[in-house]
Amino acid sequence: MAGIAHTVLIAAPSEDVWRVTVDVERWPEWAGYMKSLVPQDDGPLAMASRVKVTPRGLPGSVWEVTEFDPPRSFRWETQLAPGLRMIGGHVLDGEDGGTRATFSLEVSGALGVIAAPLLGIVFRRNTRLATEGLMVYCERGSRAAEKEKMP
Repeated sequence: MAGIAHTVLIAAPSEDVWRVTVDVERWPEWAGYMKSLVPQDDGPLAMASRVKVTPRGLPGSVWEVTEFDPPRSFRWETQLAPGLRMIGGHVLDGEDGGTRATFSLEVSGALGVIAAPLLGIVFRRNTRLATEGLMVYCERGSRAAEKEKMP
């Protein structure tokens, strides 16, 4: 299955969007389909970090960071079942004082090929909800920070 991705332009500096994106424990505040994200290691998110991700209504799985390029991107993966690996990508690009944020999901493995049509529907919804939720959350924070700077 080819990956599914969704991109939004966020009216907030990329450094701020990065801080929100890697603060995985707080994702349920802006990604409403998430029940919890619980780091399995000490310290901030980094290469080889593991996080138990539990979407609402589904069992959780442990995701491991496989690529980490701060403050621009990270990828992580989980083995959902034999023959079914899920890969998530998060890329931020600064653009005219704002941030272009792209979240992607894809599957690999024999079972992934079979499940691809159903998963594609879920992936489209989840990447859209996550990026749009991130946009609203970051823009609200950016506006609040600007108000604090006003005399």
